[in-house]
Amino acid sequence: MFTFTKVLEKRFPRLLGRDRVTGQALRFVVVGGVNTVVDMGIFYLLGLVPGMSLVMAKAISYNLGTVNSFALNKYLTFNAGRSRKGWREFGVFFAINVPPMIIDVVVFAALGLWSNSGTFGERMTKAFLAAVVTAAWTFVASRYLAFGRPAAEDGSRAA
Repeated sequence: MFTFTKVLEKRFPRLLGRDRVTGQALRFVVVGGVNTVVDMGIFYLLGLVPGMSLVMAKAISYNLGTVNSFALNKYLTFNAGRSRKGWREFGVFFAINVPPMIIDVVVFAALGLWSNSGTFGERMTKAFLAAVVTAAWTFVASRYLAFGRPAAEDGSRAA
């Protein structure tokens, strides 16, 4: 996974460097894939707990995915590992993930309530569109609010 981004970064350093928005977006998508696996895996395991509400399981799994997302994005996506503002960054990152979590859980609950409404493809398309909206929000908010648009290695600010 990370080798692939390193190869791309070497081939297209001006486009995919850690200090470039395009490079950060690519890493953000890869981290998002990992977080989806974490979220769904935890959701599955919590669904095995007797008496656990599936909506509650979804909320918990999303939040644990958010903790994973913070760590991976801080160190791999936005190159903010040397920052000494860890708790502040985590607080802001968590806060900007509240709206997407609400959307994610509401969409999950709505799809569960109306599981016979529309075809499987239509329901998955709605879920995918909700995920795209939440991912776009989370990337922009993470880049500019949580991690403060980290400087490039050479000290300059990248666009």
